[in-house]
Amino acid sequence: MKKLILLTILIFCVNAYGQQWTLVTQIPGGPRINSISVVNQNLIWVCCDTTKIFRSTNAGLNWELRNGGIPSGNLYGISAIDSLNCWVGTVLGSIYRTTNGGLNWTQQFSQSGSFSNCIKMFNLNYGIYNGDPSGNGQPMQYRYTTNGGLNWILSPNAPISNNEYSLVNAWDWIDTGNVWIGVANAVTNATNTKVNRTSVGFGGGVWNTGVFLGTGTSDGLYAQGIGFTNLQNGMVGTNNSAIRKTTNGGVNWSIVTAPSGLVSFNISDMESFKDGSNTIRFAIGTLTTNYIYKTTDYGVTWVNEPLPTLGTANRCGQMEFVNPSLGYAGCASGVFLKYTGPSSINDPINSNAGDYILNQNFPNPFNPSTVIKFYVPAFSRVSLKIYDVMGREVYTILDEEKSSGEYSYQFNAPENMGAGVYYYTLQSDKFTETKKLLLLK
Repeated sequence: MKKLILLTILIFCVNAYGQQWTLVTQIPGGPRINSISVVNQNLIWVCCDTTKIFRSTNAGLNWELRNGGIPSGNLYGISAIDSLNCWVGTVLGSIYRTTNGGLNWTQQFSQSGSFSNCIKMFNLNYGIYNGDPSGNGQPMQYRYTTNGGLNWILSPNAPISNNEYSLVNAWDWIDTGNVWIGVANAVTNATNTKVNRTSVGFGGGVWNTGVFLGTGTSDGLYAQGIGFTNLQNGMVGTNNSAIRKTTNGGVNWSIVTAPSGLVSFNISDMESFKDGSNTIRFAIGTLTTNYIYKTTDYGVTWVNEPLPTLGTANRCGQMEFVNPSLGYAGCASGVFLKYTGPSSINDPINSNAGDYILNQNFPNPFNPSTVIKFYVPAFSRVSLKIYDVMGREVYTILDEEKSSGEYSYQFNAPENMGAGVYYYTLQSDKFTETKKLLLLK
């Protein structure tokens, strides 16, 4: 009897720690969530079908409709910097921006015959965009801005479509220079498709292509999930039961054995970590059930992370993580999920504090990515900068006005930043604090 009781307790404990994805809520009206932007653990933006954009300031518990001035149509690709500034793409290949929290949106760019797939703003000025070509033989709409979207410039030498287009949320980056983008080969029963890469940024005009083999459907073969943990190692998932990996930055791709029991499936999204853990998560769907699997060894082993009932019934559109122990996922039918891991690094900053707080970065030491969290007690202009041991500024993470709240930023060390000791400083007109970080290479 004692053994039975002990076994029951152990099973309960395993389930308690394994059940890390939970239902937060369903967005009003239940629209399909196509893309999400997680600014910090509380501030989240999502864009959906039927012209819906929502903002939450309490980690998805409540949502405010913020789509003033957006034309009718489905929305894809969203990126927010804070509670006021956000960019979103439309089904018609347009980009809109708000500077007042979504009360009003202004069109910045439009390409006839295109389709928006992804937007990422790294700060208030610099961002990148991935849209479909306007037709066969036309350039992929790989664009960038250096002025907050006043101009969206086509990347020089952007790859030309050969019966190809891009895919929603199918890209990843290590920093602003190194970006990988999945390609859909739209030829019926296609036997190969591509991943395009730049190592000098969208403005550099250098694009390389890695081709991998597979079996397409009547719609073709799509590289519709991308995840890189560092400059060399990454994975890709397709629309037709194939997973591949690379060890040379995407030049070559090799076959990966899928999670046990999955025969016919497609990958709807991937989320990778640049913290040295080699963690990549896959949102996987079959005809009847949806899953999230994790691997930390590029597919040698897989861990099934159980989903709540509404998660298994509704396809995940996009995942985004604040840190390795806290993440969110937007799904069909307005289902919004939260991931909480066992690590203590998810302990929230004391939001009741009456002063600024700067946390120690995690992980530390790091290579090449680390997360820095801080708390702002009242609306103010703050800067977060990296300095070398001589006190010389080497990188500005942010320098902008922030509302009261907790913030989390992922710092990806530039390729030309050498290994060693650095310092990061949070500064406002009333506060300055510096902490040490260590970059390994």
